[in-house]
Amino acid sequence: MLAPVARVAAVAAAAVLLGSLPLGCQTTVTTSDGSAPAPKPTEPTPPPTSAKANALAVTFAPKPSDSNGNLLPDTLHITAYLFSRPHPSPLFADGSFHFAIYRMGQSGSADRPGPDPLRTWAFSPEMVARARSASLAGPCHELVLSLLDANGSDVLPVESVDLVAWFQPADGSDAVWLRGVRSVQFPRPGR
Repeated sequence: MLAPVARVAAVAAAAVLLGSLPLGCQTTVTTSDGSAPAPKPTEPTPPPTSAKANALAVTFAPKPSDSNGNLLPDTLHITAYLFSRPHPSPLFADGSFHFAIYRMGQSGSADRPGPDPLRTWAFSPEMVARARSASLAGPCHELVLSLLDANGSDVLPVESVDLVAWFQPADGSDAVWLRGVRSVQFPRPGR
C-alpha cells in the first residue's frame, strides 16, 4: 500500500498525464490554401428608426443598354442607397431622387451645379416608394434613367457624360448629394 504522500503524488502525476492527452475526436477545418475559414457573416445592425439620410451611394451596370434596338445605348439602371452615417447599413427614407448628366467637366458641385445639363430626371416621393427594393447590401431603390423619357432622343452630342445625383428628403431638410460625379459612357455603334 502506498503512503498518503506517495498516493497524492501518483494522483497528481496521473492528472497531469491525462490532461495532456487529447480527449475524444478533434476536427480541424481549413480552406484549400490551408488557412482558417472566414467567420460566418452576421446581419448588420440596422440604423435606428429616427436616423435621417445623410449620405448617398449609387451603382449601375458597366454600360447603358439599348431598349429600342437601334444600337444606341439609351437606358441606365441605377441602384441607389441611402445611409445615415455613422451607421453602416442602408435605409429607406421618404423623399425624391434627382439625376442629371452633363458634358464631362461641366457638372459643377453640390453647392453650385452646372447650368446646362444634357438631361435631367426627377423621381417623385410616390415613385421612390414604388422603387424600394433589397439587395445583398440591404435596402435600396431601383431606378431607370432613360434618354427616351419625355420624347427624348438617344442621340447625345458626346459619348461620355458626368452623372450627378441627389436625394431631397420629404421633411424639407438639406439635400443629400452623391459625393463627386460618376462618368458614364454612351458609345456609338462601330467604336
